[in-house]
Amino acid sequence: MKHKLLILTLGISIILAKSFTVSDPPMIYIYHFVSYDTTSVVFHGGVQDESQNKRIKFPLFNRNDISTGENIVVGKPLDPKLVSAMVTSAVAKNPFVSIAGESIQNRIKTDNFIKLVKSYDYPKRTDFIFIGEINNVASQYEIDLKLLDVSTQKIVSTESFNLPFSSLANLRTMINSIVEPVIQKMVAPFLGYAFVRVDSTSRDKIRWNDISIRPLKSMVGAEIQKTSDEDFVPFETVLIPIIFQTTHGKILDKYKHSDVGLVSAYDGNSAFLAGDYRFRGFLKNNEKPFETNFTILPGDLNEIHMSLPYTPPPKDSDGDGIPDKDDACPDAPGVSNEDLSKHGCPPPPPPREYGNITISNIWNGVGFELIFVTDQDDELIVVGEKNNGELNVDAEPFNTEINTENSSITILDLPLGIYARNSFAMTEEMFPGKHYVNIFSDSDTLMLNQPGMKLYSKIADQNKTSGKEVIIYFDPFTPNEEDEYRFYLGESLTPFTVVRVAGELHIVGFPTAYSDSILVEREGFQDAVIDIKSGTKKGYYIANLNIPGEEESSTEVGLNKFLKFK
Repeated sequence: MKHKLLILTLGISIILAKSFTVSDPPMIYIYHFVSYDTTSVVFHGGVQDESQNKRIKFPLFNRNDISTGENIVVGKPLDPKLVSAMVTSAVAKNPFVSIAGESIQNRIKTDNFIKLVKSYDYPKRTDFIFIGEINNVASQYEIDLKLLDVSTQKIVSTESFNLPFSSLANLRTMINSIVEPVIQKMVAPFLGYAFVRVDSTSRDKIRWNDISIRPLKSMVGAEIQKTSDEDFVPFETVLIPIIFQTTHGKILDKYKHSDVGLVSAYDGNSAFLAGDYRFRGFLKNNEKPFETNFTILPGDLNEIHMSLPYTPPPKDSDGDGIPDKDDACPDAPGVSNEDLSKHGCPPPPPPREYGNITISNIWNGVGFELIFVTDQDDELIVVGEKNNGELNVDAEPFNTEINTENSSITILDLPLGIYARNSFAMTEEMFPGKHYVNIFSDSDTLMLNQPGMKLYSKIADQNKTSGKEVIIYFDPFTPNEEDEYRFYLGESLTPFTVVRVAGELHIVGFPTAYSDSILVEREGFQDAVIDIKSGTKKGYYIANLNIPGEEESSTEVGLNKFLKFK
């Protein structure tokens, strides 16, 4: 199959010199095509007298389609009307052109198309004429298409293709592939685009996918007439393609992406032929549609500004969304209520979903913390310690009340839930970096489950034990003032002390009968486990806290947060 294409430069410049609009679109007239068939049949006059031989041509027959019998020749004609009908269908696929119709003249027997254009009485307003011919060459059809400019009487486009007799089913596909690009190139210089822009008056009212458009004027027969509402065609809007952001960025960048939409037909075609149009945009809640005229300039992205008349909202002094005329409490923000005497009034205060927890018996040398326990995570609520009669507490953002003796603290307006209170002995620094402590550990679980509930948790009395001395050296020395080492006995979840800025810890009065481990915890590192044997002999140990810890599971994270002391 051969496919060749020739577009004349002069012809294209002539097309671009024309000007088409929606009220005066390009009009194309399509002639019936001419068929030239070279098939001939020779009838033999006989051996005795060859002068009787006759050669007869069948202009509508194809050589390969002819069959013969005794005294009969049968052929299958190719009707040129079939080709012209397919060309008409291909042209009609372009929504921006009009078709003047097909010729009903007799078959044309000349190649002088220019003379034909000058002499034939084609329909008025015709801008272009499609004309062509069908030739039988060897075992294939050769179809020539020509597009003529009526005003200049010049051929502006000529194309041809070959089609084997056996591939006749592909005829329409070949014609479409040739005719459609030619027509599109002809109308492209006269096409533009439109986008809808909304503002504060229409932003919440527009129905983006429910708009209609019609040209203000249209060609009817040979006359240009005004259109009516019956000529509205439904359209929708789509997101502005990225290509327009590149070519029209200075226009589009001034607006929010949600305030603009490209007008598009439901078949995806978003181009319009140049000219004047009427826009109708439907609004929500059956409000009267918005209408305005707009103009499409070829090559431009043209704006349709949808701005509605401003209607001031009803007066609402307290801003609660209920107009003053319906608001029983116009000066106080409120809520809707079926009782008109309470409609727009503030609701009654809900029952307090909070409670208070009081920690008492806070003695010198004790540290404590209050933790909010949940299934997903634990939150440190309060941390504090008492030294030399002074109570230091961090409970932000909660408010607290401390008694005059600094021995009790109440945390106010805590959310309902489960809380854990831990208490431990604070170390005493006798020499720089050398801390001493007497073992103490105490905990309590508190269930705050009723609004306005008050719970009390008493720290156990200090009980200094007698026993041996256990000395633990730290590797490394606590790096910063904020760093801390926490100490646990065996499997206990409550620390018995917390150390900061220390190189060694002396645990005095350590029980001589204790035979288990001490666990030293440093955040972000593996715990140091120190095995302690029973007996009265003083013990010396090293806590290696240099090994980075592995990533903790969610359960371990929750446990560590439960025990963390800031």
